[in-house]
This record gives sequence, C-alpha cells and structure tokens, in this order.
Amino acid sequence: MDVSKWLMFGFVGGLIVAVLAMEYYGYIQHPSDSSNARIDEFALLSLAPEYNVKVSEKPSGKEGFCVDGYLLLRPTNGKAVAGILVDAKNRPVACKQHFATREAPEEVGEPAVGKQTEQAAGNQ
Repeated sequence: MDVSKWLMFGFVGGLIVAVLAMEYYGYIQHPSDSSNARIDEFALLSLAPEYNVKVSEKPSGKEGFCVDGYLLLRPTNGKAVAGILVDAKNRPVACKQHFATREAPEEVGEPAVGKQTEQAAGNQ
C-alpha cells in the first residue's frame, strides 16, 4: 500500500475515535422528543402591591391569544407558528375571552378607576 492510503485510513480512524470520545464525555447532546417541542420558558410575576416587580421595556417578540379556551403564543415576526402555553407538568393554561375586570383607561398611565370617580363626581 502506498502512503496516501495509510493517510486516508489514519484520518478516518482518527475521526471515528474523536467522535466516540466526544460521545463518551458528553460533548454530543442528543435531544429527546419532549425537548424538541419546548421552545421557550416563561416566569409568572406577581402583581401584588407588596412586590416590587420590574420588567424590561423591550417587547418579547411574542404575542398571546385565546383559542378554544387555551392560551396560545406566537412570534410577532410574521411566522405562522403558534404553540400552546403549558405549565411545568405540561398542563395547558386556560383563558377566557374578554376577561377584563374593569374598564380600560383612555390615556396611557391614567387609572380607569380614577376616571370613573371623576365622572361620577361631575354627575352629582
């Protein structure tokens, strides 16, 4: 055999040994079926007055909407992919259409309750 064939066998053998070593030490990650479905993870922040909650001013790039009683999320970049929001045990998060507890404020930063109080005072 000439030298080029030995070099080829050495290269292929070295490649196989390198891949087997990376597999043995855990450098090659094999995804499971359940991890393929998970796109992102979210946190639930409390709106209770005793907690000082701060959120980023930048948008998340996602929007939520209600379909058949479940909360779905999709990216705002125009792609049609949507996914159902589930908790840590893969239970779907339910939602209700028009679940507002009070009127929406007319101006940003103006509380709706104060607006109703002013209108009620003006009617008396």
